[in-house]
Amino acid sequence: MKKFLAAAAGLLLASSLFAQEKVYLWPKKTGPGSEKVKVEQTVIDRGAIPPQQNRAIAGVTQPYFEVYKPASGVESNKRGILIIPGGAYKRVVYDTEGLDYVKGYTEAGYTCFVLVYRTPNDGHKNKENVSLADAQRAMRIIKARAEEFGVVPHRVGVMGSSARGHVAASLATRYADQIYKPVDDMDNQKANPAFQFLVYPVITMDAGTHGGSRKELLGDKPSQETIDKFSCEKLVKYDTADAFIVAAIDDKSVNPEANAIAYFSALRKQNAKAELHIFPESGHGFGVIGASGTAKNWQQMSIDWLKTYQK
Repeated sequence: MKKFLAAAAGLLLASSLFAQEKVYLWPKKTGPGSEKVKVEQTVIDRGAIPPQQNRAIAGVTQPYFEVYKPASGVESNKRGILIIPGGAYKRVVYDTEGLDYVKGYTEAGYTCFVLVYRTPNDGHKNKENVSLADAQRAMRIIKARAEEFGVVPHRVGVMGSSARGHVAASLATRYADQIYKPVDDMDNQKANPAFQFLVYPVITMDAGTHGGSRKELLGDKPSQETIDKFSCEKLVKYDTADAFIVAAIDDKSVNPEANAIAYFSALRKQNAKAELHIFPESGHGFGVIGASGTAKNWQQMSIDWLKTYQK
């Protein structure tokens, strides 16, 4: 049975997991358009996956990211990864698609920023853009404070899993969209990522999408115009960041052909350095610890790709 913990318990997440800093995105903590939202932030115990925890966070109105610098004794390579955990546009799958990624990347010299963001199902104004607004704002803060975090601004990329693959790809394709009013000088920074890691991503809002994610984001009957506006494979341009994409052919939740493969094809048409791995097994939501077969190697493959193509 799932356990719902008090909102205050969320304060224990960062301290117990040795984040160096917790950074709220917005000056008054509460995000724009969320001032009248009455939900309470809760941590959901989804059942342990030994030896790791398996928590999700819901009801976010005061989004933030946690900073994880390279592991002790590891020299920083001055690169950063903004990690956006999945959750079907309902919740933040904090452990299996967030913290579980951190260890491998920090041991390789990367600084990780795990984003806890707002989701469209909680009654925010402009709900279809609140997750992207938080991602844009997070990237701008990271770039503005790059020296403090020990990264080079133009070497910070984004990573998203499942429905937050859609947020990550949206950041890569819609980074210049003004979806919130600037709140301080940090918003002068460009929000474009240097690269994108997409793990079994939702990409399209058209045929082949993940129905639950589209419903939460766009409602029951979005117009074709709206669908096109939020389908990332239709938004790729000449300056869209290079990408490393992984999925499994037996994914029953997010169709790889309509999502990962379609996005890869769009990137290639724009001559992006895109690498796609479709594994024969692992289904959906495998993260690091749930991967099987050759998919077990995907995180190291992503590190090798960065070392080769993002020098």
